[in-house]
Amino acid sequence: MQLLEIFGIAVALSVDAMVVALCWGAVQPRIKLSHVLKFSVVFGAFQALMPALGWLAGGALYSLINAWDHWVAFGLLFFVAVSMIREAFEKDEDDGQCECRSMGSDIAWGKLAMLAVATSLDALAVGFSFAMVSMPIAGPAAIIGIVCALLTALAMLAAGVLSEKAARHSKKLSLLGAAVLLLIGLRILFEHGVF
Repeated sequence: MQLLEIFGIAVALSVDAMVVALCWGAVQPRIKLSHVLKFSVVFGAFQALMPALGWLAGGALYSLINAWDHWVAFGLLFFVAVSMIREAFEKDEDDGQCECRSMGSDIAWGKLAMLAVATSLDALAVGFSFAMVSMPIAGPAAIIGIVCALLTALAMLAAGVLSEKAARHSKKLSLLGAAVLLLIGLRILFEHGVF
């Protein structure tokens, strides 16, 4: 898998974390550097950890499913892409309104960790699919974590300038991320001679 594809996956997986950071920041009277660091480190760490855990689980199961591993990888990427598309339209129904007002001006570490887990579950499936195509995980997991941390920090910084309406762009980003994952899944099938 090429570096550009890994970067595309990293951006696609970071969309939910960016939206949460943007949403939280949009309702704050003042965003401190400590808030930016807290969000970006926690979200980036979980985005890096989840693909590694998925890869370990996939590696443990690989011998059982290696005859159709490419279909498993495609299925997982397809599932994540469909989930992103569904979330994009659910967010559209919410009309882009942030639901972060109840988080308060300084979010607790535990609540932030729960949000990070919730926004990084897709990365678990992506890590599993990497194991199905025998791809090493250390580099991609690091890239995914770093990209998520940077995009989360940028979203928080942008939240100070933008209004809640900026969250509406999450639909377009989710759809673009879903398209990237579907194309990568189709490429995996192509490389295994399905087409």
